Amino acid sequence: MKSKLLRKLAKSQKYLILAEIKRSQGLSVSQLCDRINLSYMGVKQHCVSLERDGYLDTWRRPKGMGRPEKAYRLTPQAQEFFPSEHTNFTGEILRSLEEVYGPAAPEKILYQIYQNQTVKLQAKITGNSLEERTRSLAALRDQDGYMSEYYFNPDIQRHQIIEYNSPVLAIADRFKILTQLENALIENILGTRVHREQERVSGLYKCQFTLMD
Repeated sequence: MKSKLLRKLAKSQKYLILAEIKRSQGLSVSQLCDRINLSYMGVKQHCVSLERDGYLDTWRRPKGMGRPEKAYRLTPQAQEFFPSEHTNFTGEILRSLEEVYGPAAPEKILYQIYQNQTVKLQAKITGNSLEERTRSLAALRDQDGYMSEYYFNPDIQRHQIIEYNSPVLAIADRFKILTQLENALIENILGTRVHREQERVSGLYKCQFTLMD
């Protein structure tokens, strides 16, 4: 019953609101209206409903002038609507491997998985310049559920990939090597060093990969 509800909501206006908030550090109703084609009252009603169902919470965000504004952010429960690649089941397999074959077993399996993934992605990357290849990689990772975007940071004159979801976050929390393998995957595909910065606030997630060369 719950899975049917999730599939139905994933195609709705409510999901559009959740997805926009997911790609941010929290949004007000007015900001949501600017991003999606809905009236203020329409957005407000959906936000109230999502908050009542436990998928959003609110806080008062300071503004430069005037009273603080009310902004919405995701709760951890809202992660149900974003890809997770069966992380609970995968995590159980890795933990079982650790129990049966020792602490090095999960790392060896993850290493091989990311080696294979690197080869598959390299075959799909298009473009000749670093920017073109970075855009291509961001698009491929977006298809895999990472909510990835290409960005050129004019302040530091660097290419970046910014992601607002991680389908493997629960596994990365348990097996720290996964973060290193993910960085290595991007570095090997793009042929450049990568600096990683990650933020997690309430139900919001943001990971920024800055290309250093």
